[in-house]
Amino acid sequence: MSYVIATQLRPSSRAPFIDAIPTMIRPKLEAAGAEYVVAQEGISSGSQTGMFTVGSRWGSVDQGLAGLAGFYADPEVAAFLVDNPVDVAFRGTGVVDAERGNPNGAFTVVLSALMSNYDASSADAFYDDVHAILNDAGVNGMRMIRWIAAGELSGSWAALFYTDSIDNYMTGFNALYADESIVSRMGAYGFSPLSRSISINH
Repeated sequence: MSYVIATQLRPSSRAPFIDAIPTMIRPKLEAAGAEYVVAQEGISSGSQTGMFTVGSRWGSVDQGLAGLAGFYADPEVAAFLVDNPVDVAFRGTGVVDAERGNPNGAFTVVLSALMSNYDASSADAFYDDVHAILNDAGVNGMRMIRWIAAGELSGSWAALFYTDSIDNYMTGFNALYADESIVSRMGAYGFSPLSRSISINH
């Protein structure tokens, strides 16, 4: 089992923050033990448009918390944040429940939802079928995260879809809802969407 810790923030200066992602943020978090680091900027996210989400994946929650503490204590990071303050709006910890395909692309579409009757025994087959439909439409991959400590989102799910074309995602999304088996299983799971957002990946 692995865990994601995601921090949502708004930088005081957008350009320096984006420049720091590949040169400082990602390499330092990976050096601290993160299995991967993602940085997404909301471009169609309602009130969260313009917010950045920096997520990192860890083998345990303890490892992640220790890694983040070391990251923020790093002198280079501390100096950067003095010169370029950020307003932190959210931090959440979640379990990575599933991944399919290639979870990379120019864009990420995040669908937040509740599943009141989730059935783990049938989930793998369901994820396989969802991915197959989306992949046929040109969506690269998907990742399912269940929030375990995320304030008001605790207990909800985040379905992340990675694509190089939002039009491809919309084609796949329409195909999903045209598939009676998919819609039936979503109903059986008690699937209830909360929000959808589009981010660009940095």
